[in-house]
Amino acid sequence: MIGGLCTVLVLGGAIVVTAGPASAASCDPGNPSARSDIDGDGVADIAVGMPRYKRASGAVDVRSTGSAAVLLQASDLGSGTGEGDYFGESTAVGDLDQDGCADLVIGAPYEDQSKTSDGFGNDEGQVHLVFGKAGGVDTSTSIVLPHDSAVRDHFGTSLALQARYDTATGKTVHDLYVGAPHAVVNGHELAGEVFRYTIAPSATGRITATLREVRTEDSAGVPGAVQGGEQFGLVLAATDRGGVLVGAPYADVGSISNAGSVWFLRVNGAGAAIKSQMWSQNSPGVPGSARSNDNFGAALGARGLQAVVGVPGEDIGSHGDAGMIQVFNRTSATGGYQPGKAINANTRGIPGPMETSDGFGSAIAVGAALLCPESTDVAVGVPNADVGTRKNAGSVVLIQVSGAGSCPAKILRQGSELSGTAETWDQVGKVLGLTRGRIDLEEDYADRLLIGVPGEDIGAKRNVGVVQPARGGLLVNGVAVGSLTSKSHPSARHYGEALPSASD
Repeated sequence: MIGGLCTVLVLGGAIVVTAGPASAASCDPGNPSARSDIDGDGVADIAVGMPRYKRASGAVDVRSTGSAAVLLQASDLGSGTGEGDYFGESTAVGDLDQDGCADLVIGAPYEDQSKTSDGFGNDEGQVHLVFGKAGGVDTSTSIVLPHDSAVRDHFGTSLALQARYDTATGKTVHDLYVGAPHAVVNGHELAGEVFRYTIAPSATGRITATLREVRTEDSAGVPGAVQGGEQFGLVLAATDRGGVLVGAPYADVGSISNAGSVWFLRVNGAGAAIKSQMWSQNSPGVPGSARSNDNFGAALGARGLQAVVGVPGEDIGSHGDAGMIQVFNRTSATGGYQPGKAINANTRGIPGPMETSDGFGSAIAVGAALLCPESTDVAVGVPNADVGTRKNAGSVVLIQVSGAGSCPAKILRQGSELSGTAETWDQVGKVLGLTRGRIDLEEDYADRLLIGVPGEDIGAKRNVGVVQPARGGLLVNGVAVGSLTSKSHPSARHYGEALPSASD
């Protein structure tokens, strides 16, 4: 299951994977856009997951600024073309081998490692690493991460990738977190697990990926108690330093069903697991109280000293499922997070009306200068918001969460701030993604917000989908475009339902 020239070793109980040697140097390690630049031309690229492509065998549409589009499928990596594998259900981008070209991490949570005794696929799930190169992607040295997930664990449902300066080696590495939310833990079905791999450049090959740990609520230092059905690890978000946010939106809080909980699984500078944190809406300092089907943790994001939790099922007054977000602030004293303010559509300064079933907080992206220069801002998806008479057309609200000065919040809708025309059931804001900017821009630095609109109709074709930037246009193979569509893949539907998370 491992493509290219790769070896698998076992060292000290940890699984280690080494990819074969990279091709002749063609990517510049000094590339200031290396975190998001797949083809090495110095500009950030975009990878759109298409998990439903060809009867859900799945694909990833790699749209580079300086090279032709590549429709990447599991069959290109020597992993078969299994229908229902959902290759591309999750994606992350970062320069894993630190050669100056960004690499892809692709989840296929229904991919089979083997067949069960009844002849059906086991849906254990897989995660693929695919390396960037000048002019596109290199499929010849791709890797499938080995893991010990069991039948129907759905390893690869979620991904989070984080660059970390490792104090043990004095070098930068990446921590890759992989969610297996359907894993059975101590007899509890759908309890969930989170795997962590540390990925470092290899002197003899491209990278070495080491499985560091698998954490559940039963792990040392992780608060809480394992519950069946909570799906720990269904949602992941990398933080800027030492750890990952883990969402279990279906976790019960006491006797309150599906209230939801969030964990901050922490690691120290040397990459060792340390005591973690956990919150629900019943935690001290968190405004409000846990209620059934609030789904606290259904969306997560973090950047700098802020983390944001989406609570799309929150009732606000008489408005059921209106939704809200909860901000957390990193503390320098402990390195952990402390609860901050809660924000909903009725919060002072937030544009847009409060409506029942809006789902404010269904998607979250926290980035630098999404709204204002030199600030940390959160993009909040409100996919079920009505736009005039158009039901569930959707919107995105941009809110400053830190930074100098006061920057007014802004609402983005198709036909107003966004290109296109608002239509019923477009659900703008259902999916949000980010690409990182150039690291040499200093005060002019900005992340780029991408908005997936998988319910977008194109002509007479329903639910074809589109990906559009929150501002400006996109450069695709040297041509400026306003948005990305699946027009080059006529059978595709729901384009934009999976967008990448970025790594620092």
